[in-house]
Amino acid sequence: MTAREELLRLVPPPEEAAAEIDWESVEDELGISLPDDYKWLAERYGSGSFDQFMTILHPSSRFYPTRLVDAAERSAEILEQMPDSLKRKVPYEIDELLAVGKTDNGDTIYWITNPEEDPNAWTVTANGARNTKWPHFDGGIVEFLVAILSRVTRLDVFPSDFPHPHPAFTPDPDPSALRRR
Repeated sequence: MTAREELLRLVPPPEEAAAEIDWESVEDELGISLPDDYKWLAERYGSGSFDQFMTILHPSSRFYPTRLVDAAERSAEILEQMPDSLKRKVPYEIDELLAVGKTDNGDTIYWITNPEEDPNAWTVTANGARNTKWPHFDGGIVEFLVAILSRVTRLDVFPSDFPHPHPAFTPDPDPSALRRR
């Protein structure tokens, strides 16, 4: 079973199909090509969160903090502005880290964009909001989700109660519905 098939089995996507994404425009804005598994994930699941905790950044998220280009740019600024003493603790080149996800605790999930010309070979790391750990996952974002959500892999930057025994995907709400409350 492929990682994509396993994710579909483990966490069924929403019934509504996600909107089409203009990948050429997204990649132009980022200045880099993106992995095929991420494109599949964004198109299949849309914008939302896993277990109402982990959000994979999405190109067309209605919410600025989880919109891929905006969030990736902000994360890059934060990394660049870190004091040198903290930068020395990052086991990767700062310019090779591209944010791909976030958690409600402020943790960030990054692609390691090396080799830049082969995004399908990128691996994943994460950094907790309140620590200097940078655990490495040797696989793409879909493989990462399967490993984390199935509890095959545990990253100590995430809380011990994540994920739930039966993980779920929750699409982002329509912002107009939020305003009516």
